[in-house]
Amino acid sequence: MTLDAPASRVSMIIRLVGLLLVALGVILTYFTYSEASAATLVPEIVPVFYIGAGLLIIVGFVAVIAKYD
Repeated sequence: MTLDAPASRVSMIIRLVGLLLVALGVILTYFTYSEASAATLVPEIVPVFYIGAGLLIIVGFVAVIAKYD
């Protein structure tokens, strides 16, 4: 296996985007939890925010462990 500079840059960018998605998912989860516990968020949309945050975290982890060939 040889080291290809453009491929390694693309792989690094994909992993950075993955970390960004994980961070956004965690931040969304935190703010949803804090707003739901303060009762300022409509209870019907709380699961939607949790599902969105979970999807961001899952996609971010997949991007972090992905390999670009």
